[in-house]
Amino acid sequence: MPNRLPKALVTLAAWLGATVAVGAYLRPDARGMAEIVGLLSTGIAWNVVVAIAVLAIATRAFGWRDLGFCPPAGRSLARFVWFPLLTLLPFYAIAFAVGLPPTQAILFLSINTALVALSEEWMFRGILFQALRMRLRLWPALVLTSVLFGAVHVLNAFSLGDIRLAAAQAVAAMMTGFLLVALMLRTGSIWTAVTYHLFWNLGILLLAYETAQYPLPEGPVQLGSYLVPLLVVLPNFLYSLVLLRKLPNHPPSGPDGRSPATPAPFPR
Repeated sequence: MPNRLPKALVTLAAWLGATVAVGAYLRPDARGMAEIVGLLSTGIAWNVVVAIAVLAIATRAFGWRDLGFCPPAGRSLARFVWFPLLTLLPFYAIAFAVGLPPTQAILFLSINTALVALSEEWMFRGILFQALRMRLRLWPALVLTSVLFGAVHVLNAFSLGDIRLAAAQAVAAMMTGFLLVALMLRTGSIWTAVTYHLFWNLGILLLAYETAQYPLPEGPVQLGSYLVPLLVVLPNFLYSLVLLRKLPNHPPSGPDGRSPATPAPFPR
């Protein structure tokens, strides 16, 4: 499919426009973590719904049937996700300790994190990564996908009001992108990445629901604070490098015709 990558990039532009433009129209005054969490806990993120609709239209129009929307390989699931699941425990443990949001807020946070996870995984690990794999070897496709995934998160500066914090989040998102691709490749399903992405974001938002209400200290933020997002995702990034060992490196049009989303045996 020589024209697949241009179509994927056009879809990325349309998806980004729907996510950002519609979001800015619906929530023009959203600034700071507290306001963002408040919006996500009181209503549906309709800009993300519109973005998912864009992806569905593009997927059907271009006939993409190899995006990994299939059940994960059962035997491989527990073998590959146990460590990422452990990294979620601190978020949920602290959230329980400081106090959970009201039931309605948890419901909206769960719905919105599910929508965001589906939207971002469909776009990046599904459409974009698969298009890049048609032309490139595994690592260039993986790096480009993760860099673009991280770059999109720089736009959070408009909401957070802090370009340095947004840049730190972007680098953290890029590192997490490695894990999400690795989980998809090892389990043969994009749903594994969607589910983990959902619970990662939900854990952060449950924790932020209470902590974001407290004002930040006066004065400039210490440089070390910007390193926290990177330290949090570092274990998962290192684990992703283990999962990615010895995976087929050539494009799927090579000798074995393997699809990027096909599970590969774990190296012994």
